[in-house]
Amino acid sequence: MKKDIQQWLVFKVVAIFIMAISVGFIYVIYFYMEMVNVKSLIIQGDVIEFSGKVIICMGGIPMFIWMFFFALRMLIKKGHGTIKTKTLIGSVWGGVSIVAFFAGFIAAFVIPFILMVSPYTSCNMGKYSSYYVINPDLCKTIVPDQWVKK
Repeated sequence: MKKDIQQWLVFKVVAIFIMAISVGFIYVIYFYMEMVNVKSLIIQGDVIEFSGKVIICMGGIPMFIWMFFFALRMLIKKGHGTIKTKTLIGSVWGGVSIVAFFAGFIAAFVIPFILMVSPYTSCNMGKYSSYYVINPDLCKTIVPDQWVKK
């Protein structure tokens, strides 16, 4: 009896921990990573900012959403032990999240090659190394936080 209570408690604590990690990851990505540089890739103005880390993290968001709801199912499940039944939406979302993560991972490595063959030139100057510009003289006019609305 005591062992069952301990196992039940461990499963519930682990579920809460997974949910906290998932929410924390999504919060950090949304509020602390400058995802606006992805917007500059889509708009393709005179200045583009690219960071592969942001692309990979954005690809990981669906996986952390899936982990959150999986942990929620573990939390509200009666008894202890793993979940034995699969849901259709869980299986589909799990597949989509894996594909999104790998697509983000691959895109983070492919986009620099695309930028090399495009008319954009890398600034290659310390904190400006993630910027690509049409005209190299534009590197001198870049304000690093111009994309971020304060």
